[in-house]
Amino acid sequence: MQLNMLNNSAILSADKSCLSQAQLLLTIWGDGLRFQKFAFDGIGEIDFIVARALTATPFETRMVEGRTVHLETIPEIIAKKVYYRGSEANPRDIFDIAAAAPSQLGEVVNALLAFPEHVARIRERMEKLNPEFVSRAIAQLMIMPDYEASAADSLIAAIALLDEVLS
Repeated sequence: MQLNMLNNSAILSADKSCLSQAQLLLTIWGDGLRFQKFAFDGIGEIDFIVARALTATPFETRMVEGRTVHLETIPEIIAKKVYYRGSEANPRDIFDIAAAAPSQLGEVVNALLAFPEHVARIRERMEKLNPEFVSRAIAQLMIMPDYEASAADSLIAAIALLDEVLS
């Protein structure tokens, strides 16, 4: 795989083993210190919070395209969203918190128990948001088919998860 940079955009050229010879327009932005966002034309965005690990098991080691990589765990991703962006949580963060609940509720709750002030802050922020605005914004996201049905209730589900941490 090759990444060719041009200002804040890049062309990601993949070989046969990766993305079927696709060429993707990649736009990169962020503050470079705390987060980095990659936007792939026609695919969506990936937002990385660049910060120290917050959980006991921050990543899993996996093989991807013949390479060993560290993939952050869902509890680590959610902990970083709550800890580093809680007071500025956006609809994508709300959806991600809600999407984590069905499969990893216990693990996410346990990870967030270490940060009650941050959990309270993001919960307070979510409570002040207009649910209709959040639903419309989430509806614009590129969501994997398995999660589309739950997208409309993301704000309610995210608040419920945070309430579990605070109870």
